[in-house]
Amino acid sequence: MKRRDFIISSALTLGGTVLLSGCGKNEIKKSEDQVVRRKFANIDTPLIALGCMRLPMLNGKIDMVELDKMVEYAMAHGANYFDTAYMYVDGKSENAIGEVLKKYPRESFILADKCPAYLVKTQADTIRLCEEQLKKCQVKYFDNYMVHNINKNTISNYRDNKMYEELVKLKKDGLVKNIGFSFHGDPQMLREVINEHKWDFCQLQINYLDWEVVNADELYDIADKAGVPVIVMEPLRGGVLCNLPTKAAERLKQECPDDTQASFGLRWVANKKRVFTILSGMSNLQQLKENVNTFVNYKAMTEKEEQVAHEIAKIIQSGGAISCTACKYCLEVCPRGINIPAIFGLYNMYKGNNAPNAKFMFVYNYNALEESTRADKCIKCGLCNKNCPQELNIPELLAQVDKTVKEVEKIMN
Repeated sequence: MKRRDFIISSALTLGGTVLLSGCGKNEIKKSEDQVVRRKFANIDTPLIALGCMRLPMLNGKIDMVELDKMVEYAMAHGANYFDTAYMYVDGKSENAIGEVLKKYPRESFILADKCPAYLVKTQADTIRLCEEQLKKCQVKYFDNYMVHNINKNTISNYRDNKMYEELVKLKKDGLVKNIGFSFHGDPQMLREVINEHKWDFCQLQINYLDWEVVNADELYDIADKAGVPVIVMEPLRGGVLCNLPTKAAERLKQECPDDTQASFGLRWVANKKRVFTILSGMSNLQQLKENVNTFVNYKAMTEKEEQVAHEIAKIIQSGGAISCTACKYCLEVCPRGINIPAIFGLYNMYKGNNAPNAKFMFVYNYNALEESTRADKCIKCGLCNKNCPQELNIPELLAQVDKTVKEVEKIMN
């Protein structure tokens, strides 16, 4: 079935949902306030999507009650795109979102999943893993399915085991509707991957900080010139862009008083016309409501606001922040269980905070981490570096944080 025919047969309305009764499925009570939608290559999607990497948690487990409320609210407002992956939330994300979504007619939502390239050791693994994921999500097909996390460490798995050819088979058999890949490599690698096959879409890390600091602008340009639609991941840089340093927050408030930090970052990404949906890892209903509101009342970004984003990125960069998105891939391989994302997050907040109690809060929160997971417990094995999409020298940065903690403690004492 062609994508165009699939979209039509899915009965996706302008608001992205349909009212269906019977068959034991929930009726979707549509709100009058619907998020804006965008279509590329006949893929019709809401401009904001629920990324299922940072689901609501309660007592160390996924809070299914809160997740159910989030999905209900998203569906009611047309934000009916959900993105999960094999390893998200310690391998529990697929089961959780599948359990909630089974209450709705399959044609009423768009579900994306990813084949973990690092686990693909033979050509048969791609189809085997997809079938396993379909069972976990309790669906018969994925709307979007992709090679997950193509980078310098997984590129050989992807090529040697003919993952693209296996995705094509899945598409032909109706188990997936559109095929693509998510990417964490350099521009040259992206050029090779995007041009060696015919892709329905690609998934790239794009936000206004990476646009200035690393190479998000070049990656986007490559996809744009190749005519490949883009899904955006990490639009808020793992929370960095909704926890701005004081000076940056003041600059945003001065020029864009009606924007929250999150809405400003999301609107900036949406201004890129090749983008057809934006994944946001929302952890509670309040975050979801805020993001949905941004796209119910969507306003394109002005040239002046683009300049403000440029200025804020420079402010963050000058603060010495660590370019960590809290993806947690490093945790998968750390033999000591160092809480790397939390450590870098605390350090970034400290570096960007000029409040009088900033030093106290930094040391207080750092020392609240379990002792065995702090920066000084790093054994510098370097395994984390191989898993880091941002290509950070993590042991070196952990040593930097440890040194800073000791210096701040000495000053406070």
